[in-house]
Amino acid sequence: MRFLTIEKISLKEARNLRWILLGFFCFGLISVIFYPLDLLKLIFPSVFRNESACIMLNVFGIPCPFCGMSHAFYEFINLNFVKSIYYNPSSVIFFSFLGIFSLSIFVLSLYKYKLSFNFNSKTLLTSILVLLVIWILNVFFGHH
Repeated sequence: MRFLTIEKISLKEARNLRWILLGFFCFGLISVIFYPLDLLKLIFPSVFRNESACIMLNVFGIPCPFCGMSHAFYEFINLNFVKSIYYNPSSVIFFSFLGIFSLSIFVLSLYKYKLSFNFNSKTLLTSILVLLVIWILNVFFGHH
């Protein structure tokens, strides 16, 4: 069994895929432009003491795997890759992969194809290991 396959879809499904991608893109852009930390500090002043909107960092004092990604994304889109790595060491690889993956989904949808994922225990274990590596890199080398 393969992990990733390409399947033919209808025109309606292809349009829906493009709308979903646009929604994710807009949400990501809005979350970087309107950083939610100020609002969270107003609502929960005793919890959000640090300069981070990360709940895990503020409650437990340990950064999550994606701490610093908002700042890193802002630096990434300004092509400042060194500063992006400064905020989250895995950010450049993560954003590059995410961009290529999103572009692939978009181009395939133009030709009425989609990517299908087949998850099994090996895929789940690999995903967990990748997440752990990202987390370890961020705990030891990230600046949050």
